[in-house]
Amino acid sequence: MPGRAGRNRARDPFNYWNNTAPTKPEAQALAARLGLDFPSNSPHGYQCGLVYPIRRLIVTGEDSPENYAILLGPLWETKAMNIIKETRIEVLKCPPVGSPSYKVAGYVDQGAPRWTPKPLYATANAVISVAPTPEEEAQLAEVRSMSDVINQHMGEKKNVQNSDVKDMLTSMGSDWGKNLGAFQSAMNARNQGV
Repeated sequence: MPGRAGRNRARDPFNYWNNTAPTKPEAQALAARLGLDFPSNSPHGYQCGLVYPIRRLIVTGEDSPENYAILLGPLWETKAMNIIKETRIEVLKCPPVGSPSYKVAGYVDQGAPRWTPKPLYATANAVISVAPTPEEEAQLAEVRSMSDVINQHMGEKKNVQNSDVKDMLTSMGSDWGKNLGAFQSAMNARNQGV
């Protein structure tokens, strides 16, 4: 009999999405309705990660607690909430054509039947909404502010060099580490001709 960690590992959202959900008729039906492919035979690729089913639930407006549980298992709310929040920010940014984020979204969203994110709802541990929450709006404002810094430095230049990144990060002084997340998000949402 497996120890406590073994049972929880089987219920972990990543393991559940990759190994258990594909065997459940309810998950199979939901995946078919959303145009999701299970990672079945490939242990690599974007379909194995949690962003793929989470983003599909968000962009189709099917991101209910019940549907998260169907695809990610019973521990989704405690184990996948950070990924859900980060993915919502990516959706809310609506990155422009030519940005790395837009390119990645094109792969991940391929096969989605619609783009219909839904309005606010609450779970036991969090509030999830289409309109940015105050916390999400603060994160988006931080990314927009960083985008302004990048645009001032880069101008219309699309081809970003390592030296450009180094110059921008060092110009932030000792705060560069604190700003790294916003910098990366803003850079990925910038039209780089991708």
